[in-house]
Amino acid sequence: MTLQVENLQVKFGSNEILKDINLSFSAQKLHAIIGPSGCGKTTLLKSLNRTLEMEKGYIIRGKVKLCGENIYEQRDAAMIRRKIGLVFQTPVALPLSIKENVLFAVRYLGERNKIKLQEICESCLQQAGLWEEVKDKLNRPANELSGGQIQRLSIARALAVSPEVLLLDEPCSNLDPASTQVIEGLLRKLATQLTIILVTHNLFQAKRIADVTTLLMNGQVIETGETTAFFNKPEQPATRDFISGLSW
Repeated sequence: MTLQVENLQVKFGSNEILKDINLSFSAQKLHAIIGPSGCGKTTLLKSLNRTLEMEKGYIIRGKVKLCGENIYEQRDAAMIRRKIGLVFQTPVALPLSIKENVLFAVRYLGERNKIKLQEICESCLQQAGLWEEVKDKLNRPANELSGGQIQRLSIARALAVSPEVLLLDEPCSNLDPASTQVIEGLLRKLATQLTIILVTHNLFQAKRIADVTTLLMNGQVIETGETTAFFNKPEQPATRDFISGLSW
């Protein structure tokens, strides 16, 4: 298992948001996390790469192990966030060129070799399925791109620092069907190279592209399993109700 979550608890003041979460995320798999709004999905993602601790008021207990090492025992949180990248729901284009958006974190980490930087830029844009669309305008402002292109640019930027795990929070929620299809195809390809953990409200999306699906409700894991079995033969009544729309 690439990433293991053991007895993870998250509180904000007296409000318990996540309650004893135990999950395993395998390498070269696409994991979908589904559940109603407010159930803790985004909080879980932010807990998996120590982004949540940047926000005041949260108390985190338990373990998140990356390749056996508890990330909360590591002093260098920035390195953890490099290994476990997070792409947010709203696509972000930094006020820079397309090229410099991809290379932002790489330059921050000290890479100065121009040839290496060019190789990283092209490779990550290729991985994100964006190279052919932007290769002739790399120095143009990134905010000239469409919403779907900016989302793929955000993914390329996360890939530039060679993460072992990629977290995505509703990456298609603001996109049209064509852009959504492109992103889904991209994620399936990326899942052959690293661990992908995707939060989605779209049950059809989870069913289409996920290898493993987990249902989170009220801060607790209700059920997790191989996606086909999860949707066709759920074990828990709450899962059956949720995927049939009865609890919406």
